[in-house]
Amino acid sequence: MSSKIKIFLEKNSIYKKVLFFILAVLTIISVARAVQQAQIYSFDFSVSTAKLVSEGINNYEYVLEGKHDRSENDKLLYSQDGLYAHGFHIILIPFTKISWENAKLIWSIINVMFAFLIPILLCRKFSFSINETFFLTSIFLMSTVLRINIGYGQHTLFTFFFFILPFIFQSKFSLFLSGFSYFKYNIGYGLFLYLASLKNINKIIITLIPVTVGWIVFSYMTNTDLLKSLFQPFLTTIYYHDQADHLPTTVFSILRLINIKGFLLVLVPLILNIWVIYKSSLLKDNLLKLSLICLSILSFTPHQIHDYVLLFPLLLYSFRNLDLINSKLNIIFIIYFFFILRIISFFFGIQPWEFPYGLFGYFNNLLTLVILFLNFVNLKKII
Repeated sequence: MSSKIKIFLEKNSIYKKVLFFILAVLTIISVARAVQQAQIYSFDFSVSTAKLVSEGINNYEYVLEGKHDRSENDKLLYSQDGLYAHGFHIILIPFTKISWENAKLIWSIINVMFAFLIPILLCRKFSFSINETFFLTSIFLMSTVLRINIGYGQHTLFTFFFFILPFIFQSKFSLFLSGFSYFKYNIGYGLFLYLASLKNINKIIITLIPVTVGWIVFSYMTNTDLLKSLFQPFLTTIYYHDQADHLPTTVFSILRLINIKGFLLVLVPLILNIWVIYKSSLLKDNLLKLSLICLSILSFTPHQIHDYVLLFPLLLYSFRNLDLINSKLNIIFIIYFFFILRIISFFFGIQPWEFPYGLFGYFNNLLTLVILFLNFVNLKKII
């Protein structure tokens, strides 16, 4: 099947031209719609946390003191809870110097730039043809998870772009830039575990430069003790985790259902996560390696639906190896998150951002864990 699709994509036929024209039109409409929504929403674009920091106010303490109560006096907007590392609030400060309307527009353009760069760089790195790159990039750009990233001013595309750099470019500069992915630590931690599995302390130190500088600058600007400031992002996450229905369903939620509590509740997923990433780091196929690390990240930490853009490497790998049964299952899994959930939302009258919660949340997390498990079970067959 894989060879037939590749032949079709490379063949100079009228059917391929019609397909590519339709994909181009749908892609333009999808991205344009996302940019339009960004000018209306961009609720997650954390300008208000950066605004607090620029005024010398510690945004983490602001949240931990219960001041983010969505009242008229609340200085934090919408869902801008500050669940990011210190440096992210620093780099967003320039956006506080312009109007909210202009800030939303510029950030949406930046997100669109990342949306094109990520698939193009990955396809180029792993030697996909121009036609295959166009086809796969179109799927990515038309996906619901991509539109949500742009429309709600999310930061996952920013994070994902820097996260993949060490897998594309072998240089100290790319390692340095990849450290910006640590700002969104529910994704960036996967890169840290991967580099730790390589036992290369120099690479780890290089990637830690952005997050370390961000922490120091943040502490200075907000007049916060360095040690106290160091743990505040995680304390803020725990603070929200203790509030019912605030954080998405995770493997921790599933373990609670089977009565696993206390230290084991954290230890079991952590050990599994480290083991998966370590085993992935041993693979010679770098595309498969990146795919499994991204899938592991989605399996073991809290994520909203927009974070499933991390499935794109798995899409590339599965497309290249479509003759394998496991790859077919991966494609179905990816289509489910990229497109089918949006269709389901119309029938159930709910919004896509509600899917990480409740019964759908449990189902989606279990499904992700199952796909991760199946890929590892079949490693000997697919390498």
